[in-house]
Amino acid sequence: MMKIAKDENTNILQMFDTESASESGSWLHLTKPGTDGDLAYADKGTTKPLRIKLKGPDSGTWTSFQRKAMKASGKKDSRTSKEIAREDANLFSRMTLETENIPGYESAAEAALIDMYIKYKDIRIQALKWVMNQENFTQPGESD
Repeated sequence: MMKIAKDENTNILQMFDTESASESGSWLHLTKPGTDGDLAYADKGTTKPLRIKLKGPDSGTWTSFQRKAMKASGKKDSRTSKEIAREDANLFSRMTLETENIPGYESAAEAALIDMYIKYKDIRIQALKWVMNQENFTQPGESD
């Protein structure tokens, strides 16, 4: 049996640490609704991207949410669309690590983020799609 130095093992196995990558988060650059993925900016140029740094699918926050959803599956869901939107907004506010160039939501204060996610359904949808794609959290992405 070949003996591998500890540093070699640590470096090569780092790619399997999806929990740390998810907890560190990655940047979602919001796109304009109704377009073919046109990136959204706060300015007329392309110097102020509208971005949200989100935790990933192997984060404790998402894993806890998934467990609750699994327990509830099979039960009749009598929540209204407004109640579901509020629950989703609460979840995504906890999943959000930072925001960038989003007018009125520059801080990552939970109450403000809940407000943003409730008001802007398309941001909730983009956040959900981003989190569901694990490659967003395991591949090198946009710089911080």
